[in-house]
Amino acid sequence: MPYRRIYFEKNKPVHIVSRSVIDVFKQKEDCYRFIFQFYVTNLGKRGFNVTAKDAIKAGQALLYEEKIPPRFVSEEHSSFVYLLDFSLVMNHYHFYLLPTSENVIPIFMQKLNNGFAQSFNLLHKRKDAVFGSRYKGVVVEDEFQSHAVSRYVSIINPLDIFQPGWREAGLKNSNEAFNFLEDYEFSTFPDKIRKRKAQILAPQEILEQYAPFWGDENEYREFAEEFLKERLTSSRPAFIE
Repeated sequence: MPYRRIYFEKNKPVHIVSRSVIDVFKQKEDCYRFIFQFYVTNLGKRGFNVTAKDAIKAGQALLYEEKIPPRFVSEEHSSFVYLLDFSLVMNHYHFYLLPTSENVIPIFMQKLNNGFAQSFNLLHKRKDAVFGSRYKGVVVEDEFQSHAVSRYVSIINPLDIFQPGWREAGLKNSNEAFNFLEDYEFSTFPDKIRKRKAQILAPQEILEQYAPFWGDENEYREFAEEFLKERLTSSRPAFIE
């Protein structure tokens, strides 16, 4: 995948979406491996003799603030990006990222997608492409956009797993929807309500400066609960892509 001719500024938050040609995030094991791939890509490369089982355990550990063996990662540079928000949903993923230097996003995305695609194909005995098109990136310019991205990434997208078709039909039960989001491992929702503190996320001071609600989990709960209740009867589109 060639580098995109789009330049993202340092310290300008970006909403990224990348889609795969198959459901790469259907199995938890592949999700954990992707989390690990994100971590190693952001710092350098995978260490020697790290097996698929090692990657699964490491990805799970990174989500739950557990240590991983130093040999798993060969650190070559400081973090390419700070992760502010994320979700993995079946055939795509969303990131809300803060680049740490000029135009580092294309480099990071190429390394991440290519690295994960290679390991995914090896494990699943495939040879075809995994990510079928270029990722999309939008710079977030103001607080309104930031709130919209926060809702879209870690609330709207995971709900597609909870209740397929909810965007058109409305949610059946807002309490059950909230409980699902609270327990869904592969998004930032559990972190925002302080149920978890994933190691792949940006430092707290960065989160509080660039991402909404990180300073007040109660405010985020109210934000999420209000949205979920609104979607019980409303059939209007929940977002504009």
